[in-house]
Amino acid sequence: MDGWLFIDKPKNVSSFQVIRRLRKSLNLKKIGHAGTLDPFATGILAIALGEATKSIQFFKKNRFYIFKVIFGEEKDTDDITGKTTSYSNLIPSKKEIDNMLSKFIGSQIQVPPKYSAVKIKGKRAYQLARDNKKFQIRPKNIFINKLKCLKAMSRKEYLFELECSSGTYVRSIARDLAKMLGTYAYVSELRRTKIGKIDQKDIILLDNFEELVHIGDHFKTMHSIRDVLDDIPAVLINNELGQRFINGLSFDFFNSKSNLDCLLIENENRFLGVGKAVEGKIKPIRVFNL
Repeated sequence: MDGWLFIDKPKNVSSFQVIRRLRKSLNLKKIGHAGTLDPFATGILAIALGEATKSIQFFKKNRFYIFKVIFGEEKDTDDITGKTTSYSNLIPSKKEIDNMLSKFIGSQIQVPPKYSAVKIKGKRAYQLARDNKKFQIRPKNIFINKLKCLKAMSRKEYLFELECSSGTYVRSIARDLAKMLGTYAYVSELRRTKIGKIDQKDIILLDNFEELVHIGDHFKTMHSIRDVLDDIPAVLINNELGQRFINGLSFDFFNSKSNLDCLLIENENRFLGVGKAVEGKIKPIRVFNL
């Protein structure tokens, strides 16, 4: 059970609850996810099992979303689950929205929502918010490749699509867009439709996966670590150098003084792990026991 699984997370189930159910059904201790989905959201939740948990830090592929935004109302959580804190009669037109969207494209500094999993001095922001504590969240660097308003669903609600870097908060985009338009807004629906090359055809409903586990037919839904990290350059080494890599030792490899932050390291038999090149030497970052 060393690989990746892509679950279609149901609505009103937290990402942690998905992990807990999978840990129980698979009887597996080492399990984690790459990128939390809010309980009200649906779509692709990337789950790492066994040794694949060591590869979570390298799974930084772009995320794709479809989401709906309701204008004219502010929620304390910036989504449909929160309490209404303010109203506005100002509802923007699609043209007004479209004129603002270009300002979001490219490198951005974004402040995560107060109801988020960001840690503040060891505590989650949403825990502090629920306890009515005053705190500030540090802005973070994100990148937005695409943000488009597809159509109006009603006078107040609009449908959007988004492609962005990992770590981007859709709720913050809705909040900031409304502020730029002089009003309020919150996300009413959210679905993650794609992560890198993983799309709808690669996912499985949580209930369906648990049924496959019951009959022992779930392995066909798994993706190897090597396959999931296929956007990272790979280096093929011989068995002697492979043993050095496994033992945590660096070795000369490149003729030039190459420097590369991330390389997949493999020999003829198996995938060994992730390393980096420093002045022509390959140094281990993570070694996988596969």
